[in-house]
Amino acid sequence: MNSTTPWWGSGMFALATGLLTALTAALATTLPKRAERRIEHRRLSREHKEKLYPEFIGCAYEIVTAALWESTSEVRRRLLDRLVGRSHQVAFFAPEATGQAVSQVVRAATELTELAAEIQAASKPGHQGAVDQRFAPRYEKAKESLRTAVAEFTETGRRDLEIAGAR
Repeated sequence: MNSTTPWWGSGMFALATGLLTALTAALATTLPKRAERRIEHRRLSREHKEKLYPEFIGCAYEIVTAALWESTSEVRRRLLDRLVGRSHQVAFFAPEATGQAVSQVVRAATELTELAAEIQAASKPGHQGAVDQRFAPRYEKAKESLRTAVAEFTETGRRDLEIAGAR
């Protein structure tokens, strides 16, 4: 080492260059693998959502379309339990906005299920299965609330999956 060569010298420069080259090579192979894993994770997540979202909507519609006098409170409770089970699965994969929409659907479905049980306990079927006048407006409003919540969930789910609306 002469007096003009710094203390770290040309050997250290070669070592640093070699380390930098090795680090660059390692990153060049690691980063694409990480990106591939992220892409694969998104694909799997999307596949789950594409299956779960329609199943969740189907469970909600089973509740809203269940004929009041043809289904028992037990049957309605099972339908609600199935919806709640799906809601947990959907919430696991869904972004926050979609998760909030899931909560609205579950809340509306619970209210409708509880109201149906109340109507069945406090009244009898009217002509051709009509709902007692005391409950009819609340019952129709509860069904409409569930339909609206499902429509909102559908919109947030479509945005999450980047699916264009119907034309």
